[in-house]
Amino acid sequence: MLRYDVVAAAPLDSTPFPHVVASDVLPQARRAELERAFPDISITGFVPPDEYPAGEAFDELVADVTSRDMAKVLGDKFGIDLVSKPTLVTVRKWSESAAGRPHTDGADKLVTALVYLNGEWASEAGCLRILPGQDIDAPGAREVKPTFGNFLAFRRSDHSWHGHLPFKGERRVLQIAWCVSEEAVARKRKRHGQSSLLKRVLSLGMRH
Repeated sequence: MLRYDVVAAAPLDSTPFPHVVASDVLPQARRAELERAFPDISITGFVPPDEYPAGEAFDELVADVTSRDMAKVLGDKFGIDLVSKPTLVTVRKWSESAAGRPHTDGADKLVTALVYLNGEWASEAGCLRILPGQDIDAPGAREVKPTFGNFLAFRRSDHSWHGHLPFKGERRVLQIAWCVSEEAVARKRKRHGQSSLLKRVLSLGMRH
């Protein structure tokens, strides 16, 4: 499913922090299959994919992004051992307008990768920007559209700023993070699980 060769061939850009951008990392021939297999998530934000049933194609993609091959490709790219590191996988279907504020990711993460799974994207809103600082409107910031098969990976640091203009609506993305330890992954899974549970409870309350 995931085209490791395309990721491996993408150049490493060190400005403003080490990152890799690629397109067509997913086969267009399987786009419709992946769209049907995407988990039916009812809440906003990133959630653990195992909380929502998905089709075989999506499960195949999750297996690919968490594989040893993927860890080797990105580890070689960033000059860091990722093969021995645990992964945290989360998925988003719906974005709230408050999401996307510039941030650097937590220190528990070593490398973060994003695989986008949306159709055509006409708006600047929701397009991820690689930023030199906390200014979302920084001139010359590199922008990645969240369209099907687009890919971004970066090495986390105290200046790995990224974010996007406010967007509310459907914005499909699979996120993979290689973390410093299993304990760090467990903490993050617990936090994501608690957050998604609270959102589900609140959404049920609003319906009634």
